[in-house]
Amino acid sequence: MNVEVNYMCGLSFFYSKSKSFSKEIQESLELTIHRGPDSTGVYETEYCDSFIGLGHNRLSIIELSDAGSQPMHNDNGYSIIFNGEIYNHNELRSKLKANNISFRGGSDTEVALQLYIEYGLESFSMLEGMFCIIILDKVNNKIHLARDAIGIKPVYISSNDFGIFASSEIKGLKPYLNNELSFDKNDIYEFFNTGFLYEPATGYKNIKKLMPGHVLTIDIASGNKVTKLYKKLSAYNNSNSFANKLNHSISNQLMADVPLGVFFSGGADSSILASMSNDADLFFAEYSADSSADIDKKYSKLIAEYLNKKLISYKFSDDDTGVDDLIRQVKFVAENTEELISDYTFWATYQLSMAAKESGYKVMLSGMGGDEAFAGYPRYHILNKHSFFKLLNPLLKFFLKFNVFPKKLDKKFERLVSYTDEDNWGVAYSRLLGYFSRTELKSLFKEKEGFLFANYSAKLVQIIKQFEGDFNDKVKLGQHMDRSGFLAHNLMVSDKASMLASIELRVPLLDEALVAHGYASNSANLIDLKATKKPLKNFLKSILPKSLIERSKTGFNPPIDTLIDKIGQNRLKQEVLGVERFIDEKFVLKLIDEHFSQKSNNAYKIWQILYFKYWVSSL
Repeated sequence: MNVEVNYMCGLSFFYSKSKSFSKEIQESLELTIHRGPDSTGVYETEYCDSFIGLGHNRLSIIELSDAGSQPMHNDNGYSIIFNGEIYNHNELRSKLKANNISFRGGSDTEVALQLYIEYGLESFSMLEGMFCIIILDKVNNKIHLARDAIGIKPVYISSNDFGIFASSEIKGLKPYLNNELSFDKNDIYEFFNTGFLYEPATGYKNIKKLMPGHVLTIDIASGNKVTKLYKKLSAYNNSNSFANKLNHSISNQLMADVPLGVFFSGGADSSILASMSNDADLFFAEYSADSSADIDKKYSKLIAEYLNKKLISYKFSDDDTGVDDLIRQVKFVAENTEELISDYTFWATYQLSMAAKESGYKVMLSGMGGDEAFAGYPRYHILNKHSFFKLLNPLLKFFLKFNVFPKKLDKKFERLVSYTDEDNWGVAYSRLLGYFSRTELKSLFKEKEGFLFANYSAKLVQIIKQFEGDFNDKVKLGQHMDRSGFLAHNLMVSDKASMLASIELRVPLLDEALVAHGYASNSANLIDLKATKKPLKNFLKSILPKSLIERSKTGFNPPIDTLIDKIGQNRLKQEVLGVERFIDEKFVLKLIDEHFSQKSNNAYKIWQILYFKYWVSSL
């Protein structure tokens, strides 16, 4: 009997014309063992005057079987390593069996390999799921590296005079590069504009990500490499209704022979998952220092009771945490995000994932992606009324200058004014995402800022040029930007934080057909003056009463203000020392002083600088 086997894993790969990297691939896998602690496999070969290595760490999700061991080989000269899950593998297996193809086991890895043997590069466009796949094809003398269409699973690539290397995490590349990573100053400037980087940037000159929906092909004999898109996102859309697409995605991602839970906030996205996840427990993160926590907690309890679901609440409190421990938390985030992503939710996601693991879970569902696919963030209201807010710019600047706005909106109001100030729309959108104004960036980067700004603006122009819709529709343009920016950063945070706890995180709302549906939808069908992500909320109305749906969005926001205030002015001024070779230290100290004198709320700016200091130091 065939036994289904699925794994979440970590991959490592090398290709070289000059030497083998046997020691380095073992070190690479050891550094990423948390991604797959159940077993490790390595295959090395010398072929076409080339040295090739495939390495794999495995975390079993469905019953373990030797038939699913990796690297996996076909008798005719094909090998594969695979990270992720193919949700339509049973359908593809039936299709292949109809072509008289037999299988040794029941894994989706074997399906991916056999599908490639049968259909070549076209096979990647037939897969539905989250994955990174590396295939060694000795028949055609090629190596292929492919990433899923949404970019849920990462793969990092570096090349130099000695070869081409890949890993599921940046730390897995360090042995191949002798720990010689070079900071990219353009990436650093971009980071201070947004708090993250647009893919494929990572913060390092010699490491980039493979873009979602792309395949990198290496000719083994010559070493030449070509990267191309294997399928447009729009091509995943189909004629099924939104409800059918949603049901299909969630039912596919509920399959597991290990305990499965749901990360639950009480919001629309996670409530949909909770209502459709059978008997899965709900895990709720509560921040004692966050005023919105009481609202989330109240609605989470009400919704769980209405759905007759078990709600497990994990209270994250730094009330009794000392300053040194808080500093260690920030360092932990800086070291483990790997890319330049100053998102403190990494710490909470890791803690919540560890709590789930300690409760016996290996698989968790997350409502991530609904806000990007269906225009759910509050900032989309601004995009929807872009022209109106631009007209208000003089008035908004007046209000900001004389502090004539609600104090609780201080950070958001400043970002709104910065948005309306910019002529380059891509840069303007950055102001809604990041915390530093152009004036502050000039103070941070001094005489280099003009050059760096020009490079950053040019990069954003290139991203915008790839948009195939109406450039006047800023909601759709914002979704386009978020796909390789804000969504990509969220996915990297969730992937790495959950995998550090050896938890597989599934994201049903990022099913290819669902995302394509959202991106193809007219803005008016996604957002109006009253509501955002209308398709999801309309669906939720068939599940929950109106009183549990219509409330303000709070989000998964850790208490940065409390963190910064507790670390304190003097300790912060000590900790940020050493950033001078990248940004102006005097201006950084000024920001700290102004924050603690209550001249302005600079908590998020200070957090970002502190993160950056530790990120640079973690190399």
